[in-house]
Amino acid sequence: MGVEVEAAKIASVPSTTLISSASVAAFQGLVQDVSSYAGALAKAVDVLLGGMPTEESNQVSVGDSNLAATIQVLSAIQSAAGSAIALLTTDKQIIQDDVKHDEKRLVEEPAVGVQEASLAPPGAPTQQADEAPTKAVDSGVYVHETEAEFEATDDPAVVQAESFPTEILLENINHLMFIVHGIGEHNDFVVESYDNDKGSTGDSGNFRELFNTMRHSLFSKEIPLSLEIHPIEWHAEVHDSGVDSVFDTISPEASKKLRDVNKRLIMDVLYYSAPKYGQVIVDTVTKQMNDKYTSFMAANPGWQGFVSIFAHSLGTLITYDILTHDAGQVGSNGVVFPGLSFPVENLFCVGSPVPIFALSRGALDIHDGVCTGGLRRPNVNHYFNLFHPADPIAYRVEPLVDVDMSSYPAIALQPADTFKNKTFGEMVLTYDKLTDTAPLCNEWQGARIDFQVRRKFLEGPVDTLYAPLAHSVYWSSEDVVTITLLAICRPVVDILTRYIDHKMPLPTLRPRRRVPFTPHKTIQCATTAVVRDGFTGAWEPHALFLGKKRVYFTRSAADVACSKKWSVPLTNKTAVVADPTDATAFQFIPDKTNPSPSLFSTTKGAQTLYTTSSDQRNEWVDNITKTLAALQTKTGHGTIHANVSGLALPSGTDVDFFDATLTGTLRTKGTFRDAYNWYVLTDCSLDCYEACPKLKEWTHFSLKAVFATPEHGHIRLVSRHGTSVTFKIPDKSRFDLWLNTIKQFPDCHLVLDDSC
Repeated sequence: MGVEVEAAKIASVPSTTLISSASVAAFQGLVQDVSSYAGALAKAVDVLLGGMPTEESNQVSVGDSNLAATIQVLSAIQSAAGSAIALLTTDKQIIQDDVKHDEKRLVEEPAVGVQEASLAPPGAPTQQADEAPTKAVDSGVYVHETEAEFEATDDPAVVQAESFPTEILLENINHLMFIVHGIGEHNDFVVESYDNDKGSTGDSGNFRELFNTMRHSLFSKEIPLSLEIHPIEWHAEVHDSGVDSVFDTISPEASKKLRDVNKRLIMDVLYYSAPKYGQVIVDTVTKQMNDKYTSFMAANPGWQGFVSIFAHSLGTLITYDILTHDAGQVGSNGVVFPGLSFPVENLFCVGSPVPIFALSRGALDIHDGVCTGGLRRPNVNHYFNLFHPADPIAYRVEPLVDVDMSSYPAIALQPADTFKNKTFGEMVLTYDKLTDTAPLCNEWQGARIDFQVRRKFLEGPVDTLYAPLAHSVYWSSEDVVTITLLAICRPVVDILTRYIDHKMPLPTLRPRRRVPFTPHKTIQCATTAVVRDGFTGAWEPHALFLGKKRVYFTRSAADVACSKKWSVPLTNKTAVVADPTDATAFQFIPDKTNPSPSLFSTTKGAQTLYTTSSDQRNEWVDNITKTLAALQTKTGHGTIHANVSGLALPSGTDVDFFDATLTGTLRTKGTFRDAYNWYVLTDCSLDCYEACPKLKEWTHFSLKAVFATPEHGHIRLVSRHGTSVTFKIPDKSRFDLWLNTIKQFPDCHLVLDDSC
């Protein structure tokens, strides 16, 4: 009878189909692909429509290359759509198979007895919070605090790798990168207020946001990267000196728009070539970098990391000149170089005219029409020259370093999309094979320098028209950002390269700062705050949980919050009894004389709860018994829940489960089917939630060094390696609550700092 009723209920449900989050992501990718192809397709259609009529009234003559380009675009769209359709079809079939399996289980399920649940054992690998839910019931069992934060070794990654372990624990990769613009006005490179909620805009903001997006899509689960990006603006220093007004007085009225272009763009090249304004530009760029580096080091005491410079167009020449002259050295045009106060690990030059300036300055050794040397190497460990083949400003560097390199093509950057389902190790393996084909054999240490940005559809036939766009494509290129991120993560790349060279299986990479989530942790207070993103400079909302030694971060309180079904207070009249007829069951008997408004909604009597084994049943009975015994000696009210007044919890949820004694998914029998819920035992109650938290891991930060600025509501945490995180609690009362709570921790070094 029960099966018939349940079947009728299923039949009455409106017809719907569930699809996985993977399918949704595929559709999002399809939209992005089609959008990216739309412009190219429109151009192709325009070309076809503009074909020459033939003698046949229903025919036009079009170029073979134009027709091929059109077919190429349509094929790409067809391929993207086909992939999405295939995934959806497969997804739907899997769901249909699951439904059939459930219906079969429903019919075959015995009316009496215990059904064995498919529960993951404690400590088993589980999905991330943002992945599609698995069919198996979550065990709801978590490791205790000491186990969650236990680390097998304190050795740095490079020491761990000496014995080729299967897993390597990674400290944060600390990196500071300056970005230098090219010709023209770039107000978006002007430093915004530290408290700016929106972050940067324009090329600078888009580029930094792209870095952040690619970091999350490619690296975030394996590589703990702490990257601070700081823009450097130099254009205003020259143009605010009055040169623009003078330029206007000498400009005839004719061709005003073209002359404005000369004033804003072309004149920058002439100004930099002149000793007076070249000195202004060099001093401006050098001072900004040195000042920002000094401020950064002051805000991150003990910082251990590297510095890179990413420069575009004329900015590459300015940076190259700075890095090829020692402090106090005079350049060929009389400019005195102040020198940088820090070493530079990587120099990324995109759309760079450095090679043609080296040629025009007479800095190269040329014999019989062949360059035999003379190009000065910048004082960096790694030099990258990235160019688009249609960019008229960009040129190759390698043939000026080694004449034989002119016969080798530049390394083609791999499409970023090809890495999105690969591990970091697989990405390294791909580039290791590419860069090993034609090494430079000279004093430049054998590393490849030239990397070519791939063409998009239709660029080949219309290179001349595409040239202006090609010079700015780097700011929006996922491929450029990917190779830049790989270079920044070189400490890990070098470790994995050693595995590759020794033909050893690549290890699993695990960030030290990411630890398993556990409700067994004591949380003092929690709030929703904004955390500063070093990539973008923007403040992003996060949920923060203050423990005794650390602050824990997650994107949203919804990742942690759960819907509570009921909560039963424990008293000296509460009882627990092992079921004598079933080794996996026990009875929980509440105190009937102490009713609670949140008590069982269906019954005030005993509840029979089913576990998955006799050992688990005994664990629950023993822990409840011990908790009840401890109540006899307590005079207080029991557990005091964390102060969560500032936490943006979804309606009908809470996080009262922290400081739990025992947790787990238990089963109760229902009229039609069994129910699985998450149960939490604390020292004063037994709580039943709909399900356990979605979150499996969260990021933590030590409270050893804390810098606070009450005026702005900022709190900055700094690790022993100088990695830092800054968050802002705008509400003064909540900020004071956090500050006063932190002050109580004996091992915490708290500094009130106006610069935070």
